[in-house]
Amino acid sequence: MNYKSKILLISIISIFLINNSNLSSFAINDAEEEIFTQAENIGNETLEDNKDRSYDAAVTIKSIEIEGNNLVNKDKILPLLKVKEGSKFDRNVIQQDLRTIYNTGYFSEKIKANPEVTDSGITLKITVEENVPITGFSITGNKAVSTEEIAEILDTQTGLPQNINELNNTIKQIEDLYAQKGYILSRVTSIIDDPDGVINIEINEGYINNIKITGNTKTRDYVIKRNILTVSGDIYNENLLKQDLSRIFSTQAFGDVRRVISVSPEKPDTYDLTIEVDEKRTGSISVGGGIDTSTGLFGSVGYVDKNLMGRGQELSVSFMAGSGIVLRDTDVVEDANIQIEAYFLEPRFKQTLNSLEIRAFGKELSSYQVPLAIEQRFGGNIEVARPIKRIPHLAGSISVGFEDVNIKEGNYDETATKFAAAGVDITKRADQLVGGTFLSISPSLVYDTRNNFLNPTSGFYASSSFGEYFSIAGDAGSYNLVTGTIRKFFPVGKKSTITVGGKFGVRAFDDMPEFATFRLGGATTVRGFREGDLGNGQGFMLASAELRTPVPFMDKITEI
Repeated sequence: MNYKSKILLISIISIFLINNSNLSSFAINDAEEEIFTQAENIGNETLEDNKDRSYDAAVTIKSIEIEGNNLVNKDKILPLLKVKEGSKFDRNVIQQDLRTIYNTGYFSEKIKANPEVTDSGITLKITVEENVPITGFSITGNKAVSTEEIAEILDTQTGLPQNINELNNTIKQIEDLYAQKGYILSRVTSIIDDPDGVINIEINEGYINNIKITGNTKTRDYVIKRNILTVSGDIYNENLLKQDLSRIFSTQAFGDVRRVISVSPEKPDTYDLTIEVDEKRTGSISVGGGIDTSTGLFGSVGYVDKNLMGRGQELSVSFMAGSGIVLRDTDVVEDANIQIEAYFLEPRFKQTLNSLEIRAFGKELSSYQVPLAIEQRFGGNIEVARPIKRIPHLAGSISVGFEDVNIKEGNYDETATKFAAAGVDITKRADQLVGGTFLSISPSLVYDTRNNFLNPTSGFYASSSFGEYFSIAGDAGSYNLVTGTIRKFFPVGKKSTITVGGKFGVRAFDDMPEFATFRLGGATTVRGFREGDLGNGQGFMLASAELRTPVPFMDKITEI
């Protein structure tokens, strides 16, 4: 075969290869076939694996060029392609790559690939058309969340072509931002682009049109509504409503409290909020008796109503009579005791934020502060409390009271014997049997973030108070004291709680009479000991830690 014949044969083979490789220009909307119809025929194998193989130069990708991209750098496009420099030309793979480019969202459907044959291989030119660039964002309808916070989500798109994928992701991020703050009804209602490239985003934050109360037959509507700080016209906030429901439940007038949200038929772009309550019996009469170490054999009767006449008021009256202590305490006289107490609470006095408490009491019992003496006390107090709006969870109160205290001898012979054994003059006994009549004033502060007032599982509680007791009659002089309590609740599991805290009490200026000294022991200080078993004094400080967990099969904790 002569030289010319060889050239002619090579030319025929080249033409045959080119024709069979379909090297004509094509696009994702090629009229010869449906868009991307060949994509499903491509397996998971990529041409990267074949990069090192040798192919005829006529069917090998020599270089890949991206044209028409101005704002999207080619370095963001090339890594997405399965076709690589040095790989064999495959129309199906390139067709799939065009779809991949389109799916980035930055380009219109006018994407095409143009293979150009050279002696050293194929130059693949991919031409794209970018969407209109975003020049800025205009946000309307937002009030609960600032424009600056929303703009932080959008800033990464400014200066790039419009991208429907990114805009859809933006909608989700904006709604998630609202949800994290409790605004779970907030939605992006429309996204409209202007010819100048500005994207207009409109937000409906979820306004409340009406608030309804259902399920209450005894309780007045205003009793429930005054515990709901959410009002018509507010943007619905799930976190704040949970606090409202907790306040309603803490009135102890209801077995369950729920909320139902529905689109308002009057204004479809707003919502109606319905508070459903299940009332429970709040009034009860109790009759009981038993024996304990402090009161001995005792009997009691009482009446309690947590929702008096459906007005949310609380009234309780109790009477108890006991035979005296058991498990003989040599410092406490064994004598019968009588106690009566009445209590009234108006949580919203005159429909204001002020609460009003009135308490009256009378008691005669063996003294735990004055050895072998009997205390007779009667009196009462009125307390007004109010939340401090400027500081959430903080409330202040002031109490004014009256008390008459009479300390009398319980067992003179036993007292005289003890004084003699201790070498103390019995005439000193008169210094212990000192009582009087007092007027008191006690301001206090309470900071409370507990998640539930009845059965807290998380949160913080702190209180402090100062009491000044002015002597208006009797031998005991005026005295004063400072007390404080602090507790922190840590959830353990679903319903158990670890509580750590402390208490303190100390006289402020003047010595306290013996009947008013602090005592350690008993339910309010150190449980497991009787009142005063651990000592009495002018001051004390203690810390405690405890694990609280419901009794199995008797768990009545209600979650709000």
